[in-house]
Amino acid sequence: MYRRKPKKVEQPVFPDTVEEFGYIVKQNGEIRSKENDTPYEFEVIPKDRPYNEARYQKFIDLVGDLVEERLQKDLHFQKVIVPVTADPSKNEPHSYIYMTPGALTTTDKLMILFPGHNNRVGQWSKRVMCDENIESGSMIGVSRTLQAQGYEVIILNSNGNFWVDNKPSDTLPLSSYTQYDIVPVDFVKARVRAVAMANSAHTIDLIEGANKRTWIIDNVVNWSVGEQAKGEIVNDRRFGCTCLSAKLADFTLPTCLNEMLHFIGVKMGDVDETENEDEEAAGDQDIKLTAEEEAELAEHLDVVSIG
Repeated sequence: MYRRKPKKVEQPVFPDTVEEFGYIVKQNGEIRSKENDTPYEFEVIPKDRPYNEARYQKFIDLVGDLVEERLQKDLHFQKVIVPVTADPSKNEPHSYIYMTPGALTTTDKLMILFPGHNNRVGQWSKRVMCDENIESGSMIGVSRTLQAQGYEVIILNSNGNFWVDNKPSDTLPLSSYTQYDIVPVDFVKARVRAVAMANSAHTIDLIEGANKRTWIIDNVVNWSVGEQAKGEIVNDRRFGCTCLSAKLADFTLPTCLNEMLHFIGVKMGDVDETENEDEEAAGDQDIKLTAEEEAELAEHLDVVSIG
């Protein structure tokens, strides 16, 4: 009996730098082709999705390295191993987060940033980083803004997991990735003043207790994908909080960041909630006219009223 000899599939070898891929990061943060100044091209080999996906993953890993490098070099974030007692050199289970130097000692303002599902630490959206800008698609831009406003910042790494293959476990903690945004409710409700969410998938049914639900109503806003115009209220009782339309999913953070920071600023007491109302009211006040202007206006009104 003859058996066909298994054919060894050679794994493709990809470049080790963004530049070797044929791209550069411009001064404004755009990632563009060195040859024709266009965004990253996914389909390099037509109809070969496995190859294109593997190539893209390698490319986005390199972009992720740049993001973490800039967080540390430009914004002085510190990379911290968690748990703090873990020794990575001994292959002990661990992860890491980023924080500004005074994050654990400040008695002033502290902002905690959570990445979305399947995003590396420090990133909001791979698509936005590749198509638009490395700063708006990552946490670099918002971190720079927050630091300018006097915040210390912690960037969590909820997708950075350490796996031990084929090893039984005595205890198995369970966490659903779609519910990351409601974690602060139980643990830091007393000290958190505001939570701004982007496309959260939580439901109010998972929150037990009237006091917790009331806190969410008062202190949480979820910017979610909707058919309504940007900023309009999305009527969805499942979330148990104010929901505002953000239109496109991947661009929620870049396009709604100013609104999120305004909401947080109001809750933190840095922004007067009545400022916009006062401006609108000022615009609605009667304008004083001169005698000549009143006469001209009266003439026009007489013409309009004929017939």
